[in-house]
Amino acid sequence: MSNDFLSRSAELHSAAVACIGQSKPGNHLRIGPAYQCALMSVEHAAGAVALVTFRMPNAAMALFRPQFETLVRGVWLLEAANEKWVRHYHEPLTEESVRAADKAPSVKGMFDELLALEDPRAKGIVAHLDEYRVQSIRAMNSFTHGGMHPMSRSGAGYPLDLIENVVRRANGLVCYAAQMAALVSTNPQANMVPVRKLNEDFRDCLPPHKGVG
Repeated sequence: MSNDFLSRSAELHSAAVACIGQSKPGNHLRIGPAYQCALMSVEHAAGAVALVTFRMPNAAMALFRPQFETLVRGVWLLEAANEKWVRHYHEPLTEESVRAADKAPSVKGMFDELLALEDPRAKGIVAHLDEYRVQSIRAMNSFTHGGMHPMSRSGAGYPLDLIENVVRRANGLVCYAAQMAALVSTNPQANMVPVRKLNEDFRDCLPPHKGVG
């Protein structure tokens, strides 16, 4: 893995943020929280790549879990959450609202609701997120909670191809975040054009066969 790869990944993240910023969100109650989740997800990915650049891989790896989970929450709020939970994310931050939010479904619970959806529009991205979860959740949990993965890697070191593979998959999620923001915008057709261009322009730092609809 070269510094050029990390630089290209950082450029992808900046371009994705620009795409999201150009995608003015619609007015539906579900859209605002989903849009914010897309932005936060990209922010976590950008922070992780910055930490890899500063040779802080344990801290970087820990950020890929909130990158993933924030995107999952955004898709859940948009597609599957009941109106009660959607309204919670429009409330001011108070002790009462935080206690209520603590009772929201876990990531597994959100996935159970998402996987039950029949809408073809949602099934594609849910399938990709579920594949990512199956492949990565154990390692993500370990890195987040100081488990065996970071303990072992801290002693033996991180293979560069491992870090590159993780960053590539995270970059794929960045493209999905930009796609979600475009689809909930006031002009989805126009805003999907630069998102598709992300997939073309940054093919060198994305997973193989990563595609945007």
